[in-house]
Amino acid sequence: MPYEILLHSVIAGLLASFACGLGALPLLIKRLDLRKHTGLGYGFAGGLMLAASVYNLILPGLTLAQQEMSLAQVLPVLLGLLAGSAFLWVTDIYLSEERLSQASWRRWGGRAEILIFLAMSVHSIPEGVAVGVGFASQEVYANNLGAYIALAIAIHNIPEGLAVAIPLRAAGASITKCFWAAFLTSLPQPIAAVPAAMASWFFQPLMPVLMGFAAGAMMFLILLELIPQALNVEKPTRIAWAFMLGFGLMLLIQVVL
Repeated sequence: MPYEILLHSVIAGLLASFACGLGALPLLIKRLDLRKHTGLGYGFAGGLMLAASVYNLILPGLTLAQQEMSLAQVLPVLLGLLAGSAFLWVTDIYLSEERLSQASWRRWGGRAEILIFLAMSVHSIPEGVAVGVGFASQEVYANNLGAYIALAIAIHNIPEGLAVAIPLRAAGASITKCFWAAFLTSLPQPIAAVPAAMASWFFQPLMPVLMGFAAGAMMFLILLELIPQALNVEKPTRIAWAFMLGFGLMLLIQVVL
């Protein structure tokens, strides 16, 4: 494996992580005071996350097998979905009120903020694997697949970073903290890209399961934390519209790309 392939994988992953941090910048607009509209912010973030789960993870995971739709094609993604949901469920149980009251945990925020950080970090792992596998394939097929994948992920990371930043900002976090939180959730991308580039033959078959796992964690998070918390402080109709706007924005990005 040439050294250049590994270096390009890491650089591409870091740039994608930086793009994720940029998603927090729209919150600099003073009119977007999410602390006064927490429920709408949670609903909007939920729409972004659901669209990202469906269009960035589940559908690509189903098409990786490159065959007609069958149980063998659906099963890895489905198993990943269930495993990702179980992962977030167990994590939620672990984050008891007693544990969250400890000083070592309070610095990370409340339950919702911690779960969002974990879910979005997990979501970044298959993206990093995709970048590494893409750059490794360039050596064989002499194409620019790795660069194309990295660019597409970087563009998608901007609204995904916004989805991370919105709940944090609504909870009173500074823009700087929102930026670094979004950046750190995407940091698994360059980390995962290196072993994936070195052993693409091993990681490529695992992609459907990894994508399903990430999607399951994000979708479970939406139903477990974001929507219930939004309903506590906002009218259901307004939350539904915020959710649909977030979903529509991510869908629009898919079409533009």
